[in-house]
Amino acid sequence: MEQNGTANGTHQGVFQHVGRQVWLLSDSAETQKETYKALDAALREQCAEQSVNYQVVMLQDLIMSVERGHLRLYVKGWPINIYPQVVYFRGHTPDFKMDGEVTILRHLEKMGCRVVNRLQPMLRCINKFWTLQELAGHGIPVPDSLSYGGYLGMQELIELGESRLSYPLVVKNTRGCRGNAVFLAGNKGQMLEIQHVLKMDTPYLFQQYIKESHGRDVRVMVIGGQVVASAKRISQGGRLQSNFSQGSLPELYPLDESGRNLASRVSEILGMDICAIDLLIRDDGSFCVCEVNSNPGFIPLGKTCNLDIHSLIARHVISFLQNPGNCNNN
Repeated sequence: MEQNGTANGTHQGVFQHVGRQVWLLSDSAETQKETYKALDAALREQCAEQSVNYQVVMLQDLIMSVERGHLRLYVKGWPINIYPQVVYFRGHTPDFKMDGEVTILRHLEKMGCRVVNRLQPMLRCINKFWTLQELAGHGIPVPDSLSYGGYLGMQELIELGESRLSYPLVVKNTRGCRGNAVFLAGNKGQMLEIQHVLKMDTPYLFQQYIKESHGRDVRVMVIGGQVVASAKRISQGGRLQSNFSQGSLPELYPLDESGRNLASRVSEILGMDICAIDLLIRDDGSFCVCEVNSNPGFIPLGKTCNLDIHSLIARHVISFLQNPGNCNNN
C-alpha cells in the first residue's frame, strides 16, 4: 500500500491514518494504462493540496474478514483500523467476478466507504443488456435489442432475432469492450456463419442497426451528472465500430441542449458518479443511447476537447469527503 499521508500506528502493522482519506483501488494490470497513471497523478496532487491522505491499494493485497460480528479488512496481512471515506475503483469492469472484485467492493460499502462509482451502478453497466433493462421505461431512446440467458435453441433464437429486428442487425457480446466481439449480419447466411459465437458462456445480443450512424458515434463524458466533454468518433476503412481503440478518429462535437439533457438523464437513471455514454446519431440529428461505460478511458477525448478530464475526475472523487450525505450506496 502506497501512502501520501502520515501513518501513525499504535503498534507495528496497524494502519491508523489521521484526517481524511482517499484510496485509488485497482489491480496491477490497470496500473500500466495511461488513464490510470493520469488519474493517480491528479489524485496525488489534489489530495496533497487539500491535506487529504491518499493511498494506492491493489485488489490482490486485500483480505476481508468477519470477526466477532464485525467486518474487518487487511492489507498485505496487516489490519486496517481507520478506513477510507472514499474509494475510487479503476478496473476492467467487463471481467468483473462475483467472487472477486464484486465481493471486495461490497465489503467496502458495507463498512461505510463511499465507492466511486458505487457497486450497483457499476453492475448495471458491465452487461450491455442489463444497461438497456435499466433504461427501459424511462423514455430513453435505445435500439431495439434481443438477448438470452441459458437458451439453447440457436435456430429459434436467430429466427426470432431476424423477425423482430430484420436484417442487417448488429450482434455483440453483452460483456464486450473496445469494439471487440461485434458483428454486422447482413442476412441469414452471415448470421449462420457466426452462430457458433452465440454458444459461448457470455451471451450475445441482437440489436437494431442504425444505418445512419454506421462507423460514427458521440462519446460523452459525464461527471457528477454534468456533461464535461463530447466528441464524435469516426471509424476508418468502413468499420462498424467507432471505438478509439479500433483506430477511430476524434472530432470535437459540442452537444446541444437535448443531447446534454439526454446524457445527464441516463447518468441519473443508472446512478453513475462518473461515466462515458456512447450516442448513435440519427438522420434527423436526434440521438439514441448505444452503451454506457462505468470505467471509461478518456485520454483521446480529453486531447480532442483540450481538457484535463483526469483532474475533473479527481476533484469529483475528493468532493465526496465534503459531502457525506452523498454516501448512499444504492
